Amino acid sequence: MSEKHFFGVAQGVHPGVSHINKFGYNTSVGSSYEVICDLGTHHYPTSAATASIVSSDAADTSAGTGARTVEVQGLDGDYAEVTETVTMNGTAAVSTTNSFIRIFRVRVKTAGTNETNVGNITLTIGSNIARITAGQGQTLMAVYTVPANKTAFLLKFQGSLSKNQEANFQLRARDLNSGWNVKGLWGVFSEGVTYDYPVPLKFLEKTDIEIRGKAGATSEMGAIFDLVLVDNPV
Repeated sequence: MSEKHFFGVAQGVHPGVSHINKFGYNTSVGSSYEVICDLGTHHYPTSAATASIVSSDAADTSAGTGARTVEVQGLDGDYAEVTETVTMNGTAAVSTTNSFIRIFRVRVKTAGTNETNVGNITLTIGSNIARITAGQGQTLMAVYTVPANKTAFLLKFQGSLSKNQEANFQLRARDLNSGWNVKGLWGVFSEGVTYDYPVPLKFLEKTDIEIRGKAGATSEMGAIFDLVLVDNPV
């Protein structure tokens, strides 16, 4: 696809074609593989359920100085895309109305005078799934699940680290009801890695995708990947 067509995808002028950019950051990656996300690990529910959302600071509430509402983006029990806006209640947990089987992004939608979240906002479905770190305004999760009735094409991968040391980045994926497979593995020293796929990687509907990393000494690590989503034929 040409650069001109990619602008069209971003503008939404190509029916049935869309784009998602996923990026994550982990502030403390050790010598064993960890998911590149705020929590360092990611939980995949086995069935859809409502999510519980709570802040570590009372300022993140409906009339507070911090986050007032947050937007949850994920998939329902049929793996269809669902987005919900939830009103915060500080350190008291609130629940979503919708049930989610996957969460891949949570962001502050409205805020008070602080203009973003004051505390750590955590979303839980059985186990902790996502966190908006204080002051960040949204989750940093190099994690995604392909929605139902769509096919994803991975175009680009980038990884970075904060220290002058060796590190490994691992792109892995899991089809529905299957095991994890490594789809890309990069070893670096000091510098990050960027890889453009001349032929995009293809991922079927309901496939989980995540980036993991490990380092020779505890390091901060980031990861970015870009997907074009195409509606499956009816």
